Amino acid sequence: MIRANSPEQQDHFLIKALQNGDQAALGKLYTSYAPVLLGVITRIVQHPDVAEQVLQETFVAIWSRIKVYDPSKNRFLTWGLAIARGIAIEALNTGKHGHLVQPSETTTFAKKIEDKRIQEAFCLLEPQEREALELIYLKGYSCQQAASAMGIPEEALKSSLKMAFKHIGAQKAA
Repeated sequence: MIRANSPEQQDHFLIKALQNGDQAALGKLYTSYAPVLLGVITRIVQHPDVAEQVLQETFVAIWSRIKVYDPSKNRFLTWGLAIARGIAIEALNTGKHGHLVQPSETTTFAKKIEDKRIQEAFCLLEPQEREALELIYLKGYSCQQAASAMGIPEEALKSSLKMAFKHIGAQKAA
């Protein structure tokens, strides 16, 4: 077996092995990337049991989609994070793993009030701010892709995002 000299080379060899159906490579990638992916997933779903389920689904998705991964387009970590983020958001939106979470009645009530405030704040955003948030956080676009879709420079997009966050923060505090 050829030894990799750098982490990038090691990842390259592992990904090639994974694309050739080597299940042991998946275990090695899991060992390398699970902590980072779990950190991101936990920030999204905020419940340890659900985060663990989403992490498992993420690696199943990586296994099933590895043939379409193109290292010339992005790094493996970026690709894996996109998959993890999508699955985590889907878990939140669908309540797919709701059986793992048993919130108290007051927690659920407080969450409904908070969600309503955020929705109200979202409605008060300027159209460009709202579109920027939708493209990036709901549709998973990169800043470059969102700016291109909106027909504006990337700096203008980032400025719109900053203003949107300020407006939502100000509305949320009110």
